[in-house]
Amino acid sequence: MKFKKLSPALFFIASVSIFTLCGILLFAMPQRTFSENENRYLNTFKKPAISDFLDTSMQKNFTDSANDQFIGRDFWMKCATAILHSIGFQDTGGVYFGKEGYYFERILNSHLSQSRYLNSLHHLEQFSETYDTKTYFLPVPSKGTILEKLLPEQAVLYDADQFYKQAAQNLKHTNLLDIRSLMMKSTSDCQLYFKTDHHWTMHAAYLAYTAWCTTLDYKPVSLTTFTPTCADTNFLGTLYSKAPDFHIQSDLLYLPSHLPEAEILIDGKPVDSIYARSKLDTKDKYGVYFGGNFGRIDIQVKNSTQDKTLVVIKDSFANSLIPFLMADYAHITMIDFRYYNLPVSKLLTELQPDETLILYEMSNFAQDPNFFKILK
Repeated sequence: MKFKKLSPALFFIASVSIFTLCGILLFAMPQRTFSENENRYLNTFKKPAISDFLDTSMQKNFTDSANDQFIGRDFWMKCATAILHSIGFQDTGGVYFGKEGYYFERILNSHLSQSRYLNSLHHLEQFSETYDTKTYFLPVPSKGTILEKLLPEQAVLYDADQFYKQAAQNLKHTNLLDIRSLMMKSTSDCQLYFKTDHHWTMHAAYLAYTAWCTTLDYKPVSLTTFTPTCADTNFLGTLYSKAPDFHIQSDLLYLPSHLPEAEILIDGKPVDSIYARSKLDTKDKYGVYFGGNFGRIDIQVKNSTQDKTLVVIKDSFANSLIPFLMADYAHITMIDFRYYNLPVSKLLTELQPDETLILYEMSNFAQDPNFFKILK
């Protein structure tokens, strides 16, 4: 069966008609202010002021808003990722397409500052020497460090070994907890990282808990004692938001449910639970832990048989570890330097912690511009 060739004129008219229709709909349809998939606020068209014509403000607003408000944006993003997959691309938007449906953040040596990292280690060591608290540093391995076999062929990541060596060389008064070998031994036993997110899973956080117990000469409680419960069956993380695809499978999100009763203060305001279950109805499901990240979170365990206090200086990876530590402390305070600006010296005087845990994902720690606050 022969098909007539589409004339250039007809093709041109059809193309112009489609783009004209899309342009009309761009302004006629209601503007979206927030993207659940990307977990961010979208640019919207603004009425230009006269001054906007004198610089690039109007052009930038139009370009950014047209990108964000384009009809069927989420669908077209999925199409773009599918096309890149099909023609053999290994990455897009800073995300590697790994094996078995895993996404990996593309973090290179050039993205990390050696001088900043060494300065942060120096600040940490000074902190350990200054305060009367046992200080521990737990740098969480990046996803690609542990699941290297699932990276695409010839994928390049930052030299994690070098960063761990530098930590071991520079920290003399700080106890370094290197859990890489423990996690690598468990890769075939359980899922340690979410497929479409950079965070570790509950099972990996539990492994870190067992390492913590071993270091402090505690006997870890079995995972079954915490009664893990599937809280959500449709977890799609931040890496998926950067490269959405039609064929990616979502993860299960498990939470330990058998925990001690506690009074929780988030930036001084009481909340009912360490779990903000309303977050399970949003794209940011990892935010179920405490509702996200805040400057200071205090956990006062009720009827505790312990009299110890723990301070955790952390990024978001610590949020999923805290439930496992609650039974071992009367009081836990979490500090996130992205949002906390009060003097740490005053906090340490107030709490007199028995232990202080510094817990960051390794590349996050290397990039953190706020860690100098530990010496305030």
